[in-house]
Amino acid sequence: MKKSFVPALFALVLSASMFQFVQAQETPDLPEDYSYLTKLHVPDSVVQCVAAFDHWVENAPKWDTLIVPDRRVLAAKIDSETPIFSTGNPIPVDQVIVMRAFAKARGTAKWTRVDSRCGVRDGHVVGVSLTPNIKAQIVR
Repeated sequence: MKKSFVPALFALVLSASMFQFVQAQETPDLPEDYSYLTKLHVPDSVVQCVAAFDHWVENAPKWDTLIVPDRRVLAAKIDSETPIFSTGNPIPVDQVIVMRAFAKARGTAKWTRVDSRCGVRDGHVVGVSLTPNIKAQIVR
């Protein structure tokens, strides 16, 4: 009786460890707040970037709030040719996603147009950046 118990226990432990390994390899589930974007046929990597920006801005010292309009999400540029996130932050990536957004600096009421960049590697966001995109003013 004891001899048949050992292989069954080994099989149970092996299947449990394989389940955890398979769960770790899956792409992360998208937060419920962004599930509507998948219904608009937005690529998963873009949805993950929008979620990463929202999470990042919560803790950013400079920015208070970020808004990425749906039309900007739908028009996001996905660059699969760039091997690194940026020259200042040389993280290897599979994709760089660029989209226009609007951000509000912490402690002010003024909104600024920003270019948001997001680096994705192996289905995970590995880097985000916001760069102000200020229109040149015409002086007459």
